[in-house]
Amino acid sequence: MWLHPRLKNFIPPHVLNPRSRRRNKSPLEDYNHIRVAEIAKQRVDDGGLVQAGGHRQLNGICTHWELWSFVQGGMTPMQSLRSGTLHGAKYLGLDDDIGSLEVGKLADILVIESGADPTQNIRDSQNIQYTIANGRVFEAATMNEIGGQHGPEFFWKFSGQGLSFPLIGLPGCGCRQ
Repeated sequence: MWLHPRLKNFIPPHVLNPRSRRRNKSPLEDYNHIRVAEIAKQRVDDGGLVQAGGHRQLNGICTHWELWSFVQGGMTPMQSLRSGTLHGAKYLGLDDDIGSLEVGKLADILVIESGADPTQNIRDSQNIQYTIANGRVFEAATMNEIGGQHGPEFFWKFSGQGLSFPLIGLPGCGCRQ
């Protein structure tokens, strides 16, 4: 994930690297999220609601991971996508206003890149070309507004180290001037 172009664009390296670089030493059965996703699938099969949540694991990708894990647990991609949209709205009692694309509902929309289809391959959920929020259209890769303002500029892209202060010369940093 530390090499993911979108994450690198929007998350400073001093946050992205420690949250995404880990050795993969555990066997598959140690990953409890699959068992949790199997239980979520059973709940959906029984007519219950399951909502997706990112849990702030890694902003920009964590909710996608949740959707992907639901499929690892046996949900179809469509069941997983409903858990990420309509089920949450229903749980909050807002499904008359949000949660699906219908006339009269409010909607922020993610437009998927051409050729990607998360209803067939859930991992395509991350292949977002445009984000439409409050009627404004943004290029997802840059968050530049179409026909509007330039996207955000982040301090770590200008300081070169991802911090608001230089590391060079600090005791114990191992850096040389």
